Amino acid sequence: MDRGLTRRELGRIALGGAALAGLGSAGVLAGCGSGGAGPDESAKAVLDRLPKTGVPKPVDFIRTNWSKDPLAYCSYSYLPPNPLGSGIRRLLAEPAGRVAFAGEATGDIPATVHGAAQSGRDAGLFAADELRSGSRVAIVGAGAAGLACAGALLENGMEPFILEASDRVGGRVRSGELTGSPVELGASWIHGVDGNPLTELAGEAGIDLHPFAYELDFPVPGQGALGRAGERRFRRAINSFEPYASGANQQTVDWLLPWQWGPGLEWAVQTEVQQEYGGDPGQVAALATWEGEWFPGGDALLDGAYVDVISGLSGDAEIRFGAKVRRIDQDSNSVRLVWDGGEAEADAVVVTVPIGVLKAGVIEFRPALPARTLAAIEGLGAGLLDKLWLAFEEPFWDEDAEGFSWINPRLPGRWGSWVNAVPVTGKPFLMTLSGGSDARRLSGWSDLDLIADAMGALDAMFG
Repeated sequence: MDRGLTRRELGRIALGGAALAGLGSAGVLAGCGSGGAGPDESAKAVLDRLPKTGVPKPVDFIRTNWSKDPLAYCSYSYLPPNPLGSGIRRLLAEPAGRVAFAGEATGDIPATVHGAAQSGRDAGLFAADELRSGSRVAIVGAGAAGLACAGALLENGMEPFILEASDRVGGRVRSGELTGSPVELGASWIHGVDGNPLTELAGEAGIDLHPFAYELDFPVPGQGALGRAGERRFRRAINSFEPYASGANQQTVDWLLPWQWGPGLEWAVQTEVQQEYGGDPGQVAALATWEGEWFPGGDALLDGAYVDVISGLSGDAEIRFGAKVRRIDQDSNSVRLVWDGGEAEADAVVVTVPIGVLKAGVIEFRPALPARTLAAIEGLGAGLLDKLWLAFEEPFWDEDAEGFSWINPRLPGRWGSWVNAVPVTGKPFLMTLSGGSDARRLSGWSDLDLIADAMGALDAMFG
């Protein structure tokens, strides 16, 4: 099937219809949820303490904090400058004896659900070719990659079993509740609906797709022109990159940008880089804008739970919940996996945990992983993108709009992108994003401070 669009080409297409081109992939694997208030304060208590503004107070909220989630420690991977370029992902995917790795960080379509699933399926097919029929294969992690890997192994006569640290499937595909209604804390969009296997799976699950064109207008007069000018400057800079030039693998996005930014370009960089890749322009390789082969057809939001789209990928494979693997031992004949209160043996193992977990060294490998695998883990970036969902009694914004954009005069880009849930779910919900170092700063803020700051953006737009 044809998946010949790069991220750069997708950005050009989106720019034709909206100033905000980069939000699309930002939502794929965005966030992981420690929602609501802290353990000693209810959500209502937090909202009651919010200062009064020119817009109504929310009646509920949920925030994500991926960098502090011990099952993720990130939202998704990004490509930093390195001698191998995108080949560093393939390096991570190379088996280390009887241990293999899969997940969006290893895939040809990084930072997407369908890319994660494809990497898992590829790993499963490879293992089935290498092992004898009926071999037991352990899979660490029940996200999209782990589920798809198990399904591929089952189809090819293997005996897979999944070890999942949590009590649920989906990994970074995760839902939360806002006033009793489900909202997505992780993946939200299907990116490229034409030919995307997730599109068919959504249909089988009875979930409708709502095309999303990223037509996010600026409610504040004058900001639209400023944002579009910043977007054009950003695109000109990115389009100047030559991916096949000498030393291109070592260039960062920051290296391409003008010396003087201004608020319009600052806003564009936040939405196009931090919220797209989860890293800052000085961290993300310019080559990242060329990564991946992406499906055409535009993006879509789902009006049902995203996890229902992928939960059937594993078929009837066994899933053991509450098994947080801490050590993997291997010899020439088998592997042994150890977790608190249990252990299991298998002929091989496919590890599908997020790159953040690998970088944190949560799992011990005996013997140690080879130098090439360790270099790939160290060399890839652990990106961060968090969500804040706010629920209101009724909309005070245009109910038909896909969302809104805003340029913060003090910090252009912060709370610069808002998605309106009304056209998709009928619920008076808004979702906003933060990415890169700004998301890391905000991760340490209290619920009260975070929501009050975000409400300042809504007040500036609609107060």
